[in-house]
Amino acid sequence: MPNGWSGAFAIKTADLKELVEAVSDTAVIGKVAVQLLPIREANAEELARFIEECPHDRVEVEEQDHKFYIIHFSNEPKILWFVIGPESPIFQEIRQRRVQWASERPGRKR
Repeated sequence: MPNGWSGAFAIKTADLKELVEAVSDTAVIGKVAVQLLPIREANAEELARFIEECPHDRVEVEEQDHKFYIIHFSNEPKILWFVIGPESPIFQEIRQRRVQWASERPGRKR
């Protein structure tokens, strides 16, 4: 994982679902980290499944070095994180959500 927290924001799971549905199911969206297993690539279909299984109406997204986003679907008891990098087809949309969130809350990083 990148090490350089530069902020965080919340995104509605319904909004995230819309972003993922706009992409081909087989498109690689990012990387998934489950427990201590190796981080691996994951496609839109898999991310859509995580969103469907998420019991929350919004999830926290960490920004790392202004270059990566880590979506926290679960931290306990089982870690389930999804990493969105600049190569992801939804990266710019996630970045736009971060900018919008920050503009609505001046002076806050979280």
